Amino acid sequence: MSIANCLTKLVAAQRITQKQADDALALHEGLQQRLYPAMGPASADAASALEAARVMMEAAKERKYAAAKQAIAYAQALDRMEKHPSGKTAGLHSLLVRDNLEGGEAMGSAIHIDGHSENVTKRLLGMMDGALKPYASRLAGLRQDTESVWNIARELFGDDTGDQAAKAAAAGWKKTTEYAVERAKRAGKVLSVLEDWRLPQYWDNKRVGQFSQSEFVNDLMSEFEAGNIKVMDKQGQGEAPRAAVGGIIANAYKDITLGKASNGASGGFSNQLRVFRFQNADSYIRMMRKYGIGDGGLHGTLIGHLSGMGREIATLEILGPNYESTFGKLLELARQDDAVRNRSLLAKAKRSLSMNSPAAVQRTWDSVTGKLGAVQSDLIAGIGGGMRNIQTAARLGSATIAALPGDSFTASLAANYNGIPATAVLARLVKDLTVNREGAEEVARMVNLTAESIIDHALGSKRFADEVVGQGLTGRVADTTMRLTGINVWTEGLKRAWAMEFNGFIARQADYAFDDLDPAFQGFLRRYGFSADQWEAIRVTPPLEADGARFFDVNGVADQQLADRLMSAIIDERKFAVIEPDARIRGAMSAGLQRGTFMGELVRSATQFKSFPMTFMMTHMMRSAIQDGMWNKVFAGTKLVGLMTIAGAVTAQMQSLIAGRDPQDMGSQKFWMQAAIRGGGFGMLGDLVYSSTTRGGDGLAAYAMGPGPGAIISATGDLMQAAAGNKEVSGKMLAQHLKAWTPGSSMWFAKIATDRILFDQIQTMIDPDYRNTFARYERRMKKDFGQGFWWRPGEALPTRGPDVGNAVGQ
Repeated sequence: MSIANCLTKLVAAQRITQKQADDALALHEGLQQRLYPAMGPASADAASALEAARVMMEAAKERKYAAAKQAIAYAQALDRMEKHPSGKTAGLHSLLVRDNLEGGEAMGSAIHIDGHSENVTKRLLGMMDGALKPYASRLAGLRQDTESVWNIARELFGDDTGDQAAKAAAAGWKKTTEYAVERAKRAGKVLSVLEDWRLPQYWDNKRVGQFSQSEFVNDLMSEFEAGNIKVMDKQGQGEAPRAAVGGIIANAYKDITLGKASNGASGGFSNQLRVFRFQNADSYIRMMRKYGIGDGGLHGTLIGHLSGMGREIATLEILGPNYESTFGKLLELARQDDAVRNRSLLAKAKRSLSMNSPAAVQRTWDSVTGKLGAVQSDLIAGIGGGMRNIQTAARLGSATIAALPGDSFTASLAANYNGIPATAVLARLVKDLTVNREGAEEVARMVNLTAESIIDHALGSKRFADEVVGQGLTGRVADTTMRLTGINVWTEGLKRAWAMEFNGFIARQADYAFDDLDPAFQGFLRRYGFSADQWEAIRVTPPLEADGARFFDVNGVADQQLADRLMSAIIDERKFAVIEPDARIRGAMSAGLQRGTFMGELVRSATQFKSFPMTFMMTHMMRSAIQDGMWNKVFAGTKLVGLMTIAGAVTAQMQSLIAGRDPQDMGSQKFWMQAAIRGGGFGMLGDLVYSSTTRGGDGLAAYAMGPGPGAIISATGDLMQAAAGNKEVSGKMLAQHLKAWTPGSSMWFAKIATDRILFDQIQTMIDPDYRNTFARYERRMKKDFGQGFWWRPGEALPTRGPDVGNAVGQ
């Protein structure tokens, strides 16, 4: 009796479904085609039937296990939603991103996908033990090893390259991906037994689209004819018949160019069989160089693949293997609860201000799962993203000046809130950035804290993830500019120093029972839902001894879930120390619209540079607002405003100096009002309070539209007025517009020289009345801010040093 007849009888007897029968028959036929060359027809039929039965049995077990995992995840998620003090919507949001209402103690757990993704990714990169570091870009992104990195691929295909660095990276990659696959399966992910996890494949639709379909088909057919690749039949789960190969390759070309192909760099796992299975490294390298990641993309692709794995593992472990369906059901329950709970306008306003509405939850989900990053139109995304990249390179060159005082104060606030001595954090930062950089990286690697710099260097600084878009030409210009300013080194160093001090503090607190803990640290545990019993399970973990100090070994915690929750909590608190947008803010800044759509790019351009103040509001300001009792709210708010006003004052004075002006008189009420606004992250808006334009030269309407569209609107308006005879095309106007689009024009260490030697000279050459123009500018700054110039506009060299006494009214 044939297997087809057997399956028909089993369906008739209702022992299996028709879908299961179809899958089994397709698998049998695919296996039979693979086995036929080595066996006779009868033997191949029997062998493939047995193998199909075994595979189907294993698949059935996996489906049962996945169903059980799904039921558990759904029940746990629903329980957290129902226990959240602010309702099911806030409870569901807390599963996706840090709960800004801090209801973790009531819910019993505060772990979420956004933070857990970073935690798991750090674990994966930590397992690589720094083996990918030799291939990261250097010299502020200007230099990268794009040749020997391919030796990793050769080693993974079994070639002996003699390259010890590549051997270490290949061994680390194999160990790490095997761990990731096993962990995904433990979470209920059903993966194809035929999947090849050796290396990610990334077929770039732009690169493929540069070539004709016939050239693509010819290249792949040549590789196939030479035995360098196998072409698989997804329907049959095996090798495709020779006659079907050409058609499969042609269809692959269409899928890739239309953006339908699944690329390993964008997702961590796939239970779909790959169409192309490379048999040797040379073939893989040839095709990836021409049609995929290009010459310099392998390092970023490997990091991106691990990051994708980390994100999916986190999603699986929190919402189960069928997470899309689960989220949809839970969101519907949240909407129903929100409709009942928030009927009044006041209640709706409150939940919208805290960004905990059902619509906000949907945006966060799309952000945390990567949907908002999926490009709908490469052309539209390229125009919008390129414009934002140029604006980043042109306008964020002095971000380090604001970050130094601002981050120092937020890191101190976050440290003290959790019981950590702020002076210890800043002392470690100085030490790590000066005399102990290598030692700091080694210790950080041991305690899962080193991966941040790896991710940042490979994919662009996370802190400016919404500003630096992609790794095209404009993306590289923006990324390199930001690195040259030193902002990446500062940010990475402070993140690491803060987390390491917290880690060391936990190791010291492990000597005490729950009731005897430092009150601030005990508050940290309660906020994130840790009980006294769970603390007992955590504190028995033997510490690590390194750099003359003890550190808590999160990898040594016996209970993996407890370890993950603790690490996720540390990451959450670190985001108070170094402000960076999370999935909630990224979703809001995009309005839930995808990249590559007209409205999506317009919204992203309008909200460019505005994620920092929003993040500040959702972290420090929200934490002050939810303190128990009015006195605690007032105390926390006053402390926050006071410290950040001082940070704003320092920033204002530093920005004056790098712009060639004397410090402002700190005895002025206007100065401290401006400092208070700057301290909250509203730097450009602060300028609008005291003048008709921002320091970028934009008015209020242009500011609302965003720097890119604003600059275009401003330039177009000037040209139209000039054409109508209502405005003269002056050197000042031209210099301002050029500066708005010149990468590196605002870099803090070169800003004043660039302004005076380049842009002022352009104005001088074109504007016949340039002396009066510069004089008017000096008078306005004197009138509005009481400042003179130590390097006067239009002068090739400074005439004197800064008048520091002006800061105290002398």
